Amino acid sequence: MDTPLLEEDALAGAADATASSRGGSLRPTFHDSLQASRPDYFQSLRRGTVVPSLHLEDGLPAEAGGDGDATDDAAGAGVADVEDSTKNTVMDVPELTRRFASLREAKSIRLGELDGVAKVDQPTLQVEVRLKDYSYHVPIRVDAPSIKTVFNQSPCYVGTKFMQNVAELITGRRKVGDIFGHYEQRWILKDINLVLKPGKTYLVSGPPGSGKTSLLKAIAGMLNNASSGRIEYNGVSMEDAPDIVLQNTVSYVGQLDLHAPFLTVQETFDFAANCRIGVDTKKKSPPSSINSQENILSENLTIDGLDLAVCRDTYVGDTNNRGVSGGQRRRVTVGEMMVGQNPVACADEISTGLDAAVTYDISRSIVKFAKAAQTTRLVSLLQPGPETFSLFDEVILLAEGQLIYAGPIDEVVDYFASLGYHQPNTMDVADFIQSVATPDGGMMFIAEESPMDEHYSASSFAEAFRSSERHRQTLAELSSPLKCNWSGKKLNNVVDEENPHQSDCNEVNSAVPAEIKQQYINSFWTSVKLLVHKNLTLLKRNREFLIGKTIENFGMGIGMALIFLQSAQFPSSINDSDKIADWFDQGCPRDGYTDNVSESYDKLLAGTYSSIFLTAFHILLGTLTGTPDEIDGRSIYYKHADARFYQAGAFLLGGQISQLPLLAMEILCFGTPFYFIAGLAYEARAFFVYLAILIAYKFALKMLYGVLAQTLPKKANVQAIGS
Repeated sequence: MDTPLLEEDALAGAADATASSRGGSLRPTFHDSLQASRPDYFQSLRRGTVVPSLHLEDGLPAEAGGDGDATDDAAGAGVADVEDSTKNTVMDVPELTRRFASLREAKSIRLGELDGVAKVDQPTLQVEVRLKDYSYHVPIRVDAPSIKTVFNQSPCYVGTKFMQNVAELITGRRKVGDIFGHYEQRWILKDINLVLKPGKTYLVSGPPGSGKTSLLKAIAGMLNNASSGRIEYNGVSMEDAPDIVLQNTVSYVGQLDLHAPFLTVQETFDFAANCRIGVDTKKKSPPSSINSQENILSENLTIDGLDLAVCRDTYVGDTNNRGVSGGQRRRVTVGEMMVGQNPVACADEISTGLDAAVTYDISRSIVKFAKAAQTTRLVSLLQPGPETFSLFDEVILLAEGQLIYAGPIDEVVDYFASLGYHQPNTMDVADFIQSVATPDGGMMFIAEESPMDEHYSASSFAEAFRSSERHRQTLAELSSPLKCNWSGKKLNNVVDEENPHQSDCNEVNSAVPAEIKQQYINSFWTSVKLLVHKNLTLLKRNREFLIGKTIENFGMGIGMALIFLQSAQFPSSINDSDKIADWFDQGCPRDGYTDNVSESYDKLLAGTYSSIFLTAFHILLGTLTGTPDEIDGRSIYYKHADARFYQAGAFLLGGQISQLPLLAMEILCFGTPFYFIAGLAYEARAFFVYLAILIAYKFALKMLYGVLAQTLPKKANVQAIGS
C-alpha cells in the first residue's frame, strides 16, 4: 500500500485546481504562508482514514439510477478506494455528480407520477438569490439599566421611573411613545447588495457582532418585517409572491446541535427525509416505490458525503447521553437540514466547539456538495484556518452590519492592500480580513499607501467598497437578466442562439414551481404517525428512565398504601367496618344505628376518600415535577418548525398520543398495589374503572401542564406557576 498522502500536499494541489477553475490564481504570499503561519493545523490534519463505500444501495430499480451492473461496478470501486488510503476521506465531485443525477432522476419520476405522466425531464432546481439595498433594524431601549439587579427590577424602582417619565412627558422633555422607555432603532444590517449564484460557496466572515447570523437568517426568511430593501429568489421576493414557502428553497443550519439523543444517525436522516421529501401513503405501495427510492438515495448521499457511514447505526447522543463524537454530531446537524437538497443552504458557525481538522472536513464536504449539485451554500465561520478558507469561492465580509467586501477570496488581500492594509507574515488571510475592521486593524494600516490618513471605521470601509469596481460589478449583476426567472415576465437577451431549446427558463420566465409553494410535504395525519413512531422509539430506548419510573411508582404505591392499610376495605375488622356490615345484614334498623356504627362509617369514608385523594395528589406532583423537562425538547421543535418538518398540531397530538403507554405504565405500577393494599373494592369492574379514571386524570394533567411548558420561558416559571 502506498504511503498516505500528507494533507498539505493535497491542499496545495486543491488550491491550484481551484484557482485554475476560477480563471485566476491565489496570491503567492497566501500559498507561501499556509504552512508557515499555521503549522499546528497541518500537523492535526495528518491522517490515513480510508474511504467509505460509495456505491448505491443494492436492489434499486433501473429508473432510480441503480441498475445491477452499475451497482456492482460501484461496489468494486468502493472496495478499491478502501484499499487505497491515499485518496480523500469523502467522495470526489464526479462521484457526487453521478449520485445527484440518480437522485434527480428519482425525483423526476415522482413528479411525473404526480402529474399523471410516466416520466418528466425535471432539471435541477437552481435559485439565484439577490439582495438589493437590504437593511434590517431592531428597537433598542437606551435608558434601561445596563445590568439587572434586585433593586432596579423591583416594583418600587419601576414605579418610580414611570412617574419620572410622566413628569418628563408633562414638561415636554419626553414623547408620548417613550413613556415606558426610550427606544432607538439600531441597524443590524445596512445597505447590503449581494448576488449569490448557484454552484458557488460563500464564506461569511467578520468579527463578533458584525451581523453574520442576521444575514443568514435574512436570506432564510427567518427575520421579522422590520427591514427595508428586497431579497429576491429567481427574481421573486416575498412581497411579490407571499405564497412562497422559503423553507422549500433555503435551509438554515443553526449553531447548536439539537437532536433526539436516542435516535441513530440513520434514523435521524430517515425522519428528516420523510418530513422533507415525503412519505408514500398509497395503499399496497411496494417498498421500492419512487418516494422510498428518492428518500434512500438522498439519505445515503448525505451520509456518505459527510463521511458518517461509519457511525450510521450509533446514537446521536447529547451532553448527558453517550453517542457519536462532537464532530460527527455537527455533521449530523448539517446533513439533517440538507436532506432533500434545497437549492440554497445557510450554515451558521459550523465550527462551534470543533477543531480545525473537523471544520476543514465539514467545509470540504459542503463545498463538494455544492459543486456537484450546483447549489448555493453560505457558511459563516469565526477564524477559519487557511486550508478551510481556501476551499470557498467567495468571501462576504461584514463589519457592524455593513458590507465591506464581497468577492473572490484571491482578490481580498489585494483589495485591502489598496486601502493601505497589508497582511503580516505571521497572520493568515482569514485572520487578517477579520481583524482589519477592528481596532487591532490600525496596527496593519500604512497611511502612506492609503487614500485616508487614519484607520478606517466600519462606515468608511463600507463607503470605500461601494466605490470599488467589485461593487459596481455586483450592481451590474443585480440589474442583469436571470437565467431562470419566476416573476412571469419575458426576458430579453437570455436565449442561447446555439441551443435555443436548451431550457424553458432561457426563453420565458417560468412560474414559481408548485413544490416551492407547498407548506408541508406530508398531510396532517401522516405527520402525526411519523411523530408517534419517533416518540415511541425514543421512549422505548430510554431504559434508565423507564426502569426508574417503574421502581418509583411501584415503591410509592406500596409505601403510601401501607399508610391506609385496609382502611378502605369493607367489611374489615381493622377499620371496624364489619359493624356496618352487621347493621346492613339486620336490614338497617333505625334503632340499630348506634354511635359505634356511626364511628365505623366515618372511619370507612375517611379511609376511602383519603386514599383516593393521596393517589390524585401523588399523580399531580409526579406530573408537575416532570413537566419542566419538556422545555428541553422545545428547541428541537423550533428547529423542525422553522424548517417546515411538520404541523404544530401534529406535534402536539403526536406527543400526547405517544405519552399514553408511559402514563398507563405509571398508573399500573402505582395504582395496582395501592388499590389492593388500601382495601378498595375487590371487584374487576371497580378495579378497571379505577385505573381508567386515573389514566384520564393523568392525561388531563399532562395536557394542562404541557400548555405551561410550551408557553413559559423557563423551567423555574413552569415550576412556580404549576405549583
